Amino acid sequence: MRGISHLLKLVKVSGDKQPYLQIDRVQGLIAVAQIAALELHPWNCRPDEPNVPGRLVFDLDPAPDVKFDAVIAAALELRERLEALGLVPFCKTTGGKGLHVVTALAKPGRNALGWAEAKTFAQTVCVQMEEDSPTRYIVKMAKSARTGRIFLDYLRNDRTATAVAPLSPRARDGATVSMPVPWTQVRSGLDPKRFTISTVPALWKRTSAWQGYDKSARSLEHAIRQLTRRKQSSK
Repeated sequence: MRGISHLLKLVKVSGDKQPYLQIDRVQGLIAVAQIAALELHPWNCRPDEPNVPGRLVFDLDPAPDVKFDAVIAAALELRERLEALGLVPFCKTTGGKGLHVVTALAKPGRNALGWAEAKTFAQTVCVQMEEDSPTRYIVKMAKSARTGRIFLDYLRNDRTATAVAPLSPRARDGATVSMPVPWTQVRSGLDPKRFTISTVPALWKRTSAWQGYDKSARSLEHAIRQLTRRKQSSK
C-alpha cells in the first residue's frame, strides 16, 4: 500500500499480478508491529524462492472433545515416522489447541522437487497414520467427521499455503504465542496457554528449542525414496 515502510520489501511472484510482502530483517518485524500486524503467516518456501519448498509443516488439529495429551502423542508418533525417513522434525505450539511438527528441507539440485511432490509426500505420511489408527486420526477437512479425532492437516505444504510463524502472537484470548518447544517438553503437562506475549520473552531466553534448525535441512527426494521403500516392503 502507499506509504509502506521502506524496511519492508515488495516481491513479485510469477503468476500473480500483485506483489507480496517480504520481511527479511528485525527492523521489518518492528515496522509491521507498528501498523498493528499481529499474526504473521509466512509461506513455507525457501528464502527468495517461492516455487521451492523450504520446509514441511504438519498441523495437528484436534476436535473439541480430544484431550491435549492425545495431540502430544500424535506429535511424538509423527516425529518417529519422519525420523525413520531421514528427516529432522521440530515442534511448536500453534497458539491455539494444536501442535505443528516442522522439518526443514535441503536446497534441491537441478532436478528440483516442487510443491506437488512435497504436498503428496506429506499427505502420504498422514494417510498412513490414519490407516494405522483410524479412530485417532483423520485427513478429511470436514469438521462433521472429526469428532474424537485429530485432523492431520498436510495442506500447509503447497505453494501459496501458509502456517503461523514461530514466535508469532495470535489474535486469541490471552494473547497466546506460537512457541517452539524442545522435544523434551513435548510430554504430558505441556500447556500451550502458558506461552503468551507476557511470558514468552523470558522463556525464550532460557530455552534451547529449535537449536540447529538451520543445519537440520534434509533431502525431500531421499525421504520420498525411503517412504516408497517402506510402502513396498509392507506389501
